[in-house]
Amino acid sequence: MKKYLLTLALFIAFIGTSLAQKISAEDKAKKVTEKMEKDLALNADQKIKVFDASLEKIKAQDVLKAAAGEGVKPDQEQMKAINQKFNKVLKETLNDEQKAKMAEMKAQQGDGNAPKKTN
Repeated sequence: MKKYLLTLALFIAFIGTSLAQKISAEDKAKKVTEKMEKDLALNADQKIKVFDASLEKIKAQDVLKAAAGEGVKPDQEQMKAINQKFNKVLKETLNDEQKAKMAEMKAQQGDGNAPKKTN
């Protein structure tokens, strides 16, 4: 039991120290929300839902990254699940026009990163 408490205390201290050095989850979520508000013309209700979903996603990802350790990739299945949950909220929150615009933006990002084929 003492080892468990000591490990937990060290984990909390580690997270506190690492968060103090980085941009906070709230700031990251705010940045994501502001970009989506600008690109997709979110209304006030959508903005709140996107912020809350972004904050939850970022915090969950940060926990996985901290648990994995420095220089180690976090569990990809868990990261995928976090992203799917976020995307579900977006799907429920955005209207059809906004969804189409977002899909278009993702396609444009993918085209720029795709490797060129040579024959």
